[in-house]
Order: sequence, then structure tokens, then C-alpha cells
Amino acid sequence: MPEHAIRVIDIDGHVREADDLWQHYLEPPFRIRAPRIDKVPNGQLLFLLESKRHHRKPDESPFRIKSDDSPVNEHRDLATDPHGRLKDMDRDGIERGMLFPSAALYLPSVEEEAYAVALCRAYNNWLYDYCGADRKRLMGVGVIPVQDINAAVAETRRVILELKFKAVFVRPNPVKGRTLDDPYYDRLYKTLQDFGAPLMVHEGSGAYLPTAGADRFPGQWFFTHTVSHPFEQMLASLSLICKGTLERHPDLQVVFLESGAGWLPYWLWRMDEHYEILPFQVAWLKMKPSDYFRRQCYTSCEPDETRLGEVIEAIGAERVLFASDYPHWDAKLSGSPQAMHLD
Repeated sequence: MPEHAIRVIDIDGHVREADDLWQHYLEPPFRIRAPRIDKVPNGQLLFLLESKRHHRKPDESPFRIKSDDSPVNEHRDLATDPHGRLKDMDRDGIERGMLFPSAALYLPSVEEEAYAVALCRAYNNWLYDYCGADRKRLMGVGVIPVQDINAAVAETRRVILELKFKAVFVRPNPVKGRTLDDPYYDRLYKTLQDFGAPLMVHEGSGAYLPTAGADRFPGQWFFTHTVSHPFEQMLASLSLICKGTLERHPDLQVVFLESGAGWLPYWLWRMDEHYEILPFQVAWLKMKPSDYFRRQCYTSCEPDETRLGEVIEAIGAERVLFASDYPHWDAKLSGSPQAMHLD
């Protein structure tokens, strides 16, 4: 690996699932229902997860339609090959990277619990093999079937103890009507706390889940994508902090991802202001919301953000984490660590 001036850990990069992942890794009882690649009218190649439900709604697309009938999501092949990914990490001076899914970001929206469990296990087993190219540098983050808390805890234990993954992720969106502060998830949080593994909160627009902005701008990707990522993380941090989850689980570490960091100073100020004026409505809190964040939470930043200085001032440099988002459509595909603005 080439020498670079700084040691870079990428907290949020993405794999691109192999097209035949589900046919090879899904357990036999469910293999006949394996998701498939489907070309939709706007030219995207999408995973078809359940019946006619794609992992992203086909009428929402960040891609320009092309006239030659080739797939519009032209970078979808990047990061399918771990060896190619390692070369790109070398190019950018990234020592290690935590790996999140692309299509499997949407598994929390699968309705049938047993099917969701099987899909999560299949993806995690595939990711384990993917990371085999270099288990020190490629660090897996597991997807867990939050639809069923018993299965979610079991899969969390499996991916951390057996597969040696570093963390699991959840969506900030409500799943089956439950937000992240629901006591239903307390067993999951205790498990993570016991393992010393972080809870990674990762948004992804277009899932069949309640999503901030989707009611205002249906089918309008520019608007829904602009809104959903930061607003969902604001809602998730509000619920985890102010509903008392972090008070009940003082050793749980939470990382908010895929939304940039600029929203955070304002949101901490706003939560603190309400705590100062209306403390009797959150009587279970023993300190300011911003103090819980500084004690237990982190945020990722995007390389080209221009207001990172304010974020660092608000929570400390040690709680602001670099994220490449490679190889997604809105990511900088080369030179991302070097693009950071720290002033």
C-alpha cells in the first residue's frame, strides 16, 4: 500500500452485491424466491426483492436516461470485486474500510419475517466471503432482520462472533411501526453494548418504509433524496437520545451515516433548547441531549462538506468520521480523502 501523509479509515463505503448472490447464498427453502436483476423502463438495473417490489421504486431514479439502451446506473459494477476495491483504496490512501450493502440496504422493508431472516443471512455470508480478500482491511457490517427481535439478536451474535464483523446497521426509518427508541429493540442494544460493537444508523432513499419527505415529493428523487438522509438521521438521533434509549444503555455507541454532518450543530442546539424549556416532558433525561451525543454518538462526514469546522467545534474531532460512500452515484469515486475541507 502506498505511503500517505495520514491514516484513513473509511467508516462508510459500499459493496455492490453480485448479481447471482441470492441464487448461490440463499437457503434452499427460499431459493426459488431469490431476488433477481430486473431492467425497469427508465433503464435501471434493480434487485426485485418481493413479488413486484424493487429495492428502489422504479419511478424514482438519480440517473439520466440513455439513448443506447445500456443500463443507466453505469457504475453498478464497481466494488463487486474486492480486489478491484482494494486497488482503489490503495489509490486513495484508505487503509481500512467498513463495508455496507447497496441493494441489501432495503432488506428491512421486506414484509415476511422468515424471508427477511434468510435474505440477511445470505447477504452476510456473501459479504464474509467478499472480505476474505483481505480481512484486516475489508471490515464487514452486518444487515440484521429487525422485523423479528429474536432473529435480529441471533444474527447480530452470529455476524460478530462467527463472521468477525465489526458492527451491524439499522435503518433510521420505522420498521413495522417501530422507531429506534422502541423498547422492543432493547435486547439488541444490550447485545451490542455487551460486545462493544457500535450501532450503525444508515439511511437509503426509495425503500418501502416511511421516509421523511416522501409524502411531500412522491416520485421526485431530487427532492426525496435531498430530504430523507439528513432528516431521517435528525429524527433517529432525537428518538434515541430524547426518548431515553441512550440513558438506558449508557455504553451503546451509535454512528449516524450517509447524511453528511452539517445538520448536527443546529440539531444539537435545537434539542438542547427544548430540554432547557420543557425538561418536564423528558424527565428521564439526566443531562442535555448534546451531552448524550458527545458521550455516545458519532457522525460521518462527506469529503466535500464545507462546514466541518462547526461540527468539530460542536462534538470534537474524534466524533467526526470520514466516509467515502464509494461507489454510489453521488460519491467522489477517486481522491475523496484529499477533498476534505477542515476549515
